[in-house]
Amino acid sequence: MPIYEFKCRACGYRFSEFFRTMHSSDEGIAPPCPRCHSTDTVRVVSSFAVHGPSQPDPQEVAAQKAYEERLASITPKEMIDKWRSSSKKEKK
Repeated sequence: MPIYEFKCRACGYRFSEFFRTMHSSDEGIAPPCPRCHSTDTVRVVSSFAVHGPSQPDPQEVAAQKAYEERLASITPKEMIDKWRSSSKKEKK
């Protein structure tokens, strides 16, 4: 059974409903609104999801790898301070 979306003209609520058939002859009977129970409902065009490519973008992968390599090459300040303090102790 297909799922159709409806909008209540009385309260503006959008809802989905199962229908047995897709024929236009059966469209005359719209379901009542589940929120306000009004029978003044109209079928609306449903939205759909669009998915991107299934493969990752090679440029994005290369950019992420370059970023991670830059981060890995940066020495933390704590490590530099530790090296400096140990080199000062060795000079004494």
